[in-house]
Amino acid sequence: MPALAQSKLLDVLLCFYGIVVLVASFMVAPMHDYALYFAHWDLILRGGDPWAKIDAPNAYGPFYNFLALPYAVHSQLPKLIFSACWLAIVLYTVRKFSTLQGLAVNVKWLFAVFWLLNPFFIVSTVFFGFNDSLVALLCFLAVLIAVEGNRKSSLLIITAGVLTKIYPLFLLPFLNKSWKSVGRNILIFVVSLMLVYLITYLIWGPSFLVAFGKANGREPTLFSIMMFFSGDFFPFKSVGHFLISLNKLLVLGTVFYLFKRFQRGKIEQHTVFLAGFTAVLMFYKAGQQQFYLSFFAIFAAWVLIEFRKELPNMKAFYSVIALGVWMMLMAGIVYPLTSYMSGEFEWIRHIIGLPTFVLLCISFKYLVFPADLKPLNQGEAL
Repeated sequence: MPALAQSKLLDVLLCFYGIVVLVASFMVAPMHDYALYFAHWDLILRGGDPWAKIDAPNAYGPFYNFLALPYAVHSQLPKLIFSACWLAIVLYTVRKFSTLQGLAVNVKWLFAVFWLLNPFFIVSTVFFGFNDSLVALLCFLAVLIAVEGNRKSSLLIITAGVLTKIYPLFLLPFLNKSWKSVGRNILIFVVSLMLVYLITYLIWGPSFLVAFGKANGREPTLFSIMMFFSGDFFPFKSVGHFLISLNKLLVLGTVFYLFKRFQRGKIEQHTVFLAGFTAVLMFYKAGQQQFYLSFFAIFAAWVLIEFRKELPNMKAFYSVIALGVWMMLMAGIVYPLTSYMSGEFEWIRHIIGLPTFVLLCISFKYLVFPADLKPLNQGEAL
């Protein structure tokens, strides 16, 4: 099939896919996290405090509160926004990847299948309506824009992400190599946050601190290795509690180590962004599956940059794809089919952190310490 015909076929398929996803997102009844968002937005629309003490505590930043406005128009409209954000990442990535030179056609189609038909992505957006899709798009844009040299715009995007959910904060150190530039970025970031939170304080008072307390006070969850250490299948409880207490230090120490390698020119910027977020997922005690939406968004940006090179890091590519397949199985299929791993299936929650950690470590290794890179052959396939 001629390349032009393949390109047109892909465009038609992507357009059809986008329409189906948006329609399905609108038609599927609110469930999981998306149903819990309603309590926060209802409070805002009634003139109440979105961080009030309710059964579904608000762990999000002030920008999340603006979603009460589309919610007031229709309860499913914010979900459409989240789905559209994820579609923007997926459709752009698949389309750009299809135009890369030196890749076999079957590689491009298999990559498209990974993004378009992955149950993890479909369940997270169409069914659960995670607001992390919005944050994922901000992370995706921040990485692409930073690598193109527009670090100020990337800083603003990261700040917007942090004002929605806190974890894009870990992209901040990798915008610049020099300590002077890092210090300037931190100053701009802090001043921006202070201005927004001052306005937030004037509207709702100090209750926004609840979000920080919620983020800091989380128990180990799901895909985190810390959940495995706290679970029934890890016999050394005192050791487990000690390691859990170190989770933040392990994250910060690894991020600092990556920054030093980045400073010394031993790791490229797009790679250190992905490796840094990998480190967060490796060690942080909160391991909800929705955090992986932003991880794979950063991976999408990494792929589009890495495959411009004559010698892309294929082992890192394969290792993250393997992690994506694991998330497809566990978060996309097992999780919804076992009533969110509850009841007789709760034991799964206590073990999945271990294989997830192993897969993250493999990805981290190939990102930070790549093997000898070989030229990408025309006939290479996944």
